[in-house]
Amino acid sequence: MKKFLALLLALTMVFALCACGEKAPAPAESTAPAGDAQPAEGEADPADDFYLDIKFSNVFNPKEWNYKASEKLAEMITEQTDGHITVTYYGTNELDCYADSVTQAVNGANWMGLEEPSLFADYVGDAAMVIAPMLYSSNEEYNYVMDSDFVADLKDRLAEQNIHILDTHYSFGFRSVCTNLDVYTPEDLKGHQLRATSSALFAKTLECLGATPVVMGFTDCLAAIQQGVVEGFEGSTSTLAGAGEPYELVKKVALTNHLIATRWLFMPEDVWQTIPEKYQKIIEDCAYECGMWEQTSCQEDEAVQIEMLKENGVTWNEVDLDAFSKACEPVIDWIVEEYGSSYEAYDQIKALVAEYRANNG
Repeated sequence: MKKFLALLLALTMVFALCACGEKAPAPAESTAPAGDAQPAEGEADPADDFYLDIKFSNVFNPKEWNYKASEKLAEMITEQTDGHITVTYYGTNELDCYADSVTQAVNGANWMGLEEPSLFADYVGDAAMVIAPMLYSSNEEYNYVMDSDFVADLKDRLAEQNIHILDTHYSFGFRSVCTNLDVYTPEDLKGHQLRATSSALFAKTLECLGATPVVMGFTDCLAAIQQGVVEGFEGSTSTLAGAGEPYELVKKVALTNHLIATRWLFMPEDVWQTIPEKYQKIIEDCAYECGMWEQTSCQEDEAVQIEMLKENGVTWNEVDLDAFSKACEPVIDWIVEEYGSSYEAYDQIKALVAEYRANNG
């Protein structure tokens, strides 16, 4: 009996030792992205220690809606992030603008810009095609395309080039021919020099409209008109009514409406990725709100501007839109050849516009 009890005790000890040697199962690894982790109760939010100063530059002056929207945006972002993202706005061409502004983003500066979409075409060619001439007749058509999968894919491709598009809705009307000439067809612009912006697409479009484009800044343009170097420019109602009082120099607007006057808001993709998610959301919301505010405000203000221009002797005339549309067809070929876009892309964009028109009468 003693031998049996001893054997039983020995076996019990063996089993106990084996049980102690087993390892507990490892806890499951979390599959949640690190950036989505929330601080535990009582812990500080890492975003509270994040601060970023951004310079925001474009060419516009205080009388223009793009300036007003840019100023509003800088203030909103700074206030709504409680100063964690400080945006300082520089208008009137004080810092880099146009292609130089895009280069700032590509190089990863703490930078924000508001520029015409074709200036991104050196990086992704379809950026020029989305504002090809004679595409849109309303802001609503343009917005429909901007909110499409086509443009979402375009934004993704620009992000690969370190260009993060924040918003595409900063529009201020349509561009027409402003001169002292009687313009009804492209033939009426033959032999006449008009100011063009630094956008190659705009200059090419003006050339196809029949004029000889002369690239220069808008301030220089007003002096050039007075000196007889150019005979006008292509621009929106707000441009004609804006700084420098260009309506004192040119009195006739031929309603070609050949290009939508729009700008895209952007910053470097790599800088964007450093910003905590909660501040990204604030920036996105502010960007969209200010873009739509500009569209709506400018549209409402245009009637007031037109009355002021009429009182100062400005007149408007309809043109042969079919003739101008036909004249602009070579611009599509040029975009394909110059930037590597495609006719398929153009057809997709036209189909989106047609889809909007079919669904909205």
